[in-house]
Amino acid sequence: MKPPMKQVLIFLSVLGCMILPSSVHAQPTIDRTIQGQVFSKITVALAGFAPFQLNNEDAGKLASDVLTADLKFTNVFDVMEPAILPFDPKTVQFDQEKTLLPGLASLKIQHLVVGQVSSRGPEVVLEGRLFEVGSGNMVFGKRYVGDPKFFRLIVHRFADDILFNLTGEKGVAQTRIAFVSATGRTSKELFVMDYDGANTSAVTGNQSINLSPRWSPDGRQLAYTSYQRDKDNRENPNLIVLNWDSGRRTVLSSQPGLNVSPAWSPDGQWLAFAMSSHGGTNLFLVPKGGGTPKPITAGPSISVSPSFSPNGRQIVFNSDRGGTPQIYIMDVEGSNLRRITFQGTYNSAPRWSPRGEKVAFICRNGDNQICLINPDGSGLQQLTSQGKNEDPAWSPDGRHLVFTSTRTGHRDIFLMHADGSGQQRVTNNGRDNTLPDWSP
Repeated sequence: MKPPMKQVLIFLSVLGCMILPSSVHAQPTIDRTIQGQVFSKITVALAGFAPFQLNNEDAGKLASDVLTADLKFTNVFDVMEPAILPFDPKTVQFDQEKTLLPGLASLKIQHLVVGQVSSRGPEVVLEGRLFEVGSGNMVFGKRYVGDPKFFRLIVHRFADDILFNLTGEKGVAQTRIAFVSATGRTSKELFVMDYDGANTSAVTGNQSINLSPRWSPDGRQLAYTSYQRDKDNRENPNLIVLNWDSGRRTVLSSQPGLNVSPAWSPDGQWLAFAMSSHGGTNLFLVPKGGGTPKPITAGPSISVSPSFSPNGRQIVFNSDRGGTPQIYIMDVEGSNLRRITFQGTYNSAPRWSPRGEKVAFICRNGDNQICLINPDGSGLQQLTSQGKNEDPAWSPDGRHLVFTSTRTGHRDIFLMHADGSGQQRVTNNGRDNTLPDWSP
């Protein structure tokens, strides 16, 4: 028998305000500590960025502030406070750098970043240099030129270049986050913002319910579920794919009933999603261009929230087939099913880490919280404890998580490092903001 629509929506928590009652049974103890690798952060001093007016704003200060925040967020850099430097950083100009290095070396500071903002006609110019203090060598120097309205993105690019040149890893400063915001009593629209919460813009404006945005691996498409009336004047929850390049929106699945919780395969060729039109709510695979969905689960239970392993060979999802929502893993064609969560009576919304070693999910320990577990079911760890915390999604480098929390009184979007540290809010618009997804 097909489960009632309301039951499935509550199970998914997709409306951002329906939470199943907490279990009356005693909750098992969950380890809240992360045994992470101990390493020393790279010490960096920032200098230059003299005042420069751009659109009635000091672009020098803006660049310094954004760059500082970007580097700190990586959790790789320790950015020195200006007050401890043996010089006034704002007075530093290009070609003075080598005279500053001995003083920085005495403070055990490893690298110096110097920046300068200027203009070239209607374009803004950011020139940046990175020096190794010990050797005195310039690691790299680069000039960034662009439209002033993209100035923050230019600074983010500089931050990512610093990280890449010193670690070989790609940063997330240029990434964006898609999320759902409650814009009215019955409407939920999709928005995107920079990873740090700036430059928010609307993706939908249909005054309907839009849910579960999911970026394609190349960042050029966004899958989501929408209740917008279709050509047959139905308010069915259909699966939509938005092409960012063309602006075209394609209905990928419109079977009567739910077409929800999409997930892209790592190669971008397939989407897994949950559909309720064949009895129960089961998972299906469909080609990115459309076609007949292929079932990969079956039965009367509710199976939702698929997420692919990084190699595309397995899918993690949650299902109530055992009586309560729990996390399961299966091979991509639906075989070799195994359950990986056994503590607690409510575990849902799993997301597989891009690095493959962890699965993040909603665990219930009193209130809903964010937990991690190894794909083999070992190493259960709780990352959050303040308020109700839901909807975890990984950054593309696997070093951070975005999630929803009620700790401020509203549901807001928060970021944290993968060890649970550095939790910070990035939405503050007075509305409920939920279901975030991090772009590649």
